Amino acid sequence: MFDVVVVGAGASGLMLGALAPSSLRIAFVESNPKMGMKILVSGGGKCNLTNRCVTPEDYLGDPAFIAPSLDTFGSSQTLDFFHEVALEERDRGKLFGKNSAKDVVRVLETKNARHRFFLSQQCQEVRKHEGIFEIKTDKGSLTCKRLVVASGGLSWPAVGASDIGHQIARSVGHHIIPCAPALVGLTVQKEQFWMKELSGISFPVRVTCKERVCEGELLFSYKGISGPVVMDVSLFWSKGAICVDFLPQHRVDALLASGSHKRLSTLIPLPKRFVKSFLEAIGVEDKPCALLGKEEKEAVRLLHGYVFAPAGTVGFSKAEATKGGVCTTEINPYTMESLVCENLYFLGEVLDVTGKLGGYNLQWAFASAAQCAQSLA
Repeated sequence: MFDVVVVGAGASGLMLGALAPSSLRIAFVESNPKMGMKILVSGGGKCNLTNRCVTPEDYLGDPAFIAPSLDTFGSSQTLDFFHEVALEERDRGKLFGKNSAKDVVRVLETKNARHRFFLSQQCQEVRKHEGIFEIKTDKGSLTCKRLVVASGGLSWPAVGASDIGHQIARSVGHHIIPCAPALVGLTVQKEQFWMKELSGISFPVRVTCKERVCEGELLFSYKGISGPVVMDVSLFWSKGAICVDFLPQHRVDALLASGSHKRLSTLIPLPKRFVKSFLEAIGVEDKPCALLGKEEKEAVRLLHGYVFAPAGTVGFSKAEATKGGVCTTEINPYTMESLVCENLYFLGEVLDVTGKLGGYNLQWAFASAAQCAQSLA
């Protein structure tokens, strides 16, 4: 019998264990042979730990639900907790480990040394009887007074992602918001197949999706489009059109008014290969600007507003996060406890809260865990 059993030894579960009262007897059930597996592969192996500026508006989810956790444990508290990890700051406030994600996991391992870990054990079922939870795994069973579900979402099945957290939630009566890949590349329809021929080319753009404006590098891939800006867009896109400004730092009208005798592919300050493919796609000949007619100039202005509907995403196997999950109206935002089942808690990505690219999802994992740890105290 344990005081608390945590399903999942990832970012949120380990932070809970680190911050929980030392008097509690805590056990972890983890399907992977090591703790923190997703942390180890995040951020290209360096772990985007948090972001310099994190607000509830950086997430897809209910801001009123998200805010209390971020107020309790924001990015400054995360930096204090990992003070011994050397960090480097990149664009837009992203804070990465300077050396390796192993440094982050090592801190969490040290602060969880007092707890029991049941690794390489797949949680299969949870039952509650007379106030006691029984957690059945493929290798045995554990019992506890309080159960914390920190099993993550469906992204990255290669590092053990599963829907066990959603199964547990459903079994006690919770509603699950339908899940989809997030922070993931987008595929294109036949009309945009010209983009697939540009694989490897990248440059900064501005993308508008459902009134959300995202800026950053767009990378053309053999399946469509990717890169940081597209991954952010994928968080807010489900179907329908998006609008891309391929030239946010310049004005096409100024170039067209120049009357230059340079060909468009030379005049427009974008990779020449892209410009030629774009012009072909919109039916404009690559010729000197001075020779363009009125309709051709109007077509070239689509560089600032190219509208198209992606075909879909490249799926959970390539996604960095999952949108959707346990409905947050059924969770106490000040304790992370279920409003449906007493002494049952949900943390991190298993909930219907998903952040943008840039350290926001790890910060949510840490913040929701800290909120729960206060409750356990």
